[in-house]
This record gives sequence, structure tokens and C-alpha cells, in this order.
Amino acid sequence: MSKHLKRFFLAYIIVFLPLFFVTESMVWSAVLALLPSWPLLLVWILCDIKHFENYKKFPKEPYIIGDSTEIEYLTPEELEKRLQKGKGNKNHKL
Repeated sequence: MSKHLKRFFLAYIIVFLPLFFVTESMVWSAVLALLPSWPLLLVWILCDIKHFENYKKFPKEPYIIGDSTEIEYLTPEELEKRLQKGKGNKNHKL
């Protein structure tokens, strides 16, 4: 069972139980519990999508290039470009 489905069932049960005691009807409380549960599920899914998009971005990692003592923060693409530029350089060490 997925994380979203578990959260939906939890929200559904939290809303369903009070409605069941108020309406004393399982059918009405089941139908009415769906109304506030679906928006909560959508909010959780959208938050997880935004969180996933942040993972897709490559963070900059620290590298020391060549004989330098400076630490440079580069993405993997930037590092690849720097290393490609330096291949023709005789003083460049990998």
C-alpha cells in the first residue's frame, strides 16, 4: 500500500468516526467523510511532488580542481565541463 493511500485512509477514518457518531448512519458518514479527505490527499501529493522536484535538481558539491587550495562548489555538469576544458592543458592533473 502506498504512502499516499495510507495517509488517505488515516484522514478518512479521523473524519469518519465523529461523523458516524453524529449521523448514526454508516452510509451517510462514509459519504460525508470523503468530502474533506480528498483535498487532504491532494495537498499531500502536491507537497510530495514539490519535494521530488527538489531532489531532481543537482546540488553543488565541493571539489578541489588541480593544485588549487580553493574549494569550488560545482554541479556534476559543471565539473564535467571543467574537466573537458582541462584535458588539453599539460599542467592539468586529474
